[in-house]
Amino acid sequence: MKFMLKNYFNTNQMRIFTALILTGILSVSSGFTLIKGAVGASANFSLQTSNEVLKDNIKPNRLPHLVANAVLRDLAGRQGISTRELQIIDYSQQTWRNGCLEMPQPDELCTQALISGWRIVVSNGKQNWIYHTNQTGSLLRLNQKANENTLVPVQIPVGELPPPLDRDIVFRQISSGGFAGRTYETVLLKDGRLIRVRIGDANDSERSVRRVSVQQVKQFVRSLQRSKFSKFQNLSYPAPSGAADYITYTLTSQEGTVQYNDISQNNLPKNLQTVVKAWNQLAASAQS
Repeated sequence: MKFMLKNYFNTNQMRIFTALILTGILSVSSGFTLIKGAVGASANFSLQTSNEVLKDNIKPNRLPHLVANAVLRDLAGRQGISTRELQIIDYSQQTWRNGCLEMPQPDELCTQALISGWRIVVSNGKQNWIYHTNQTGSLLRLNQKANENTLVPVQIPVGELPPPLDRDIVFRQISSGGFAGRTYETVLLKDGRLIRVRIGDANDSERSVRRVSVQQVKQFVRSLQRSKFSKFQNLSYPAPSGAADYITYTLTSQEGTVQYNDISQNNLPKNLQTVVKAWNQLAASAQS
């Protein structure tokens, strides 16, 4: 009997011990599962959060839809047209020096504070309008005076486009007109050579070769990218009606061509003015 009881207790003890072991294994396994799930969720959350932050930081200067819509609705109401007839062709971040966005109305008192906002150019294809807004578009002003001088670009006919650039050429400027009526071509090569020739000069007597550093070439290319030069592709900013003796400049990169003239240079979109300034500085720094 004692032997049977002993076997019984031993058997039960083994069963209890086995059950405890299994329970422990299950608990640990469950714990690992929970931990794994928690870590996975944490990783997913971090990844999603990082992606959102990244998305917001890819184009930090992108015009918010809220601001764009506010400007388009305001102008459409003023002109009595549909917003579908309007297009934002240029914009840039600005810091206005007062609460009137630097465009006070008569007898208006403006708060003296710096206001972050936007300068926005809207076009219907025939006329341009310039707006100043704050960051959210809740405050906006139409710059009537600037609109009088704003240029409306036209498409350059395909037959009048210059030939595309060779692979080794980064940029080209063709200038023509002026009092002398001569045409010059200046090309920038990847190796830093800046070659200028007068087109139609049979003796090649006015040919010059100067140099800039390869680093300067790379900096200029980055300037083209930052200024979104490609968005002006095949556009021409014509001279005012009746103007004479002006010089026409045709600028070409690997991504497209834009044309403007010297008497209207200060009325070009700011991004295009930036490109023109960068190009002129580069040419001025070249050495023989």
